[in-house]
Amino acid sequence: MGFLKYPVLAMAMATASLGCSSDGDVVKYNDGMLVDYSKFTGCGWVIESDNERFEPTNLDKFDSVIVLIDSMKVRFAYVEEDDQTSSCMVGPVVKLIDIYQGKE
Repeated sequence: MGFLKYPVLAMAMATASLGCSSDGDVVKYNDGMLVDYSKFTGCGWVIESDNERFEPTNLDKFDSVIVLIDSMKVRFAYVEEDDQTSSCMVGPVVKLIDIYQGKE
């Protein structure tokens, strides 16, 4: 019976670590600016922040929170969508966690 103790413990620990979620992670906010890239083929709204560009996939989910205005300053939090490709190809594809108008 003693030989089963450690493999079972190892399996339990491996299973527990697979079930962990990122809900407890600290969300980091960034300052940026909304830029309308729709004049370029395959592009839409992009967020520029510290010489980096982000392509949000779910900006429309925040219609009740923010009105999209070109060059508007915003604060936002995101996670990268590694499994999605971009047709605009100006930066990483991201899923916004939160966005709101920043200070002018």
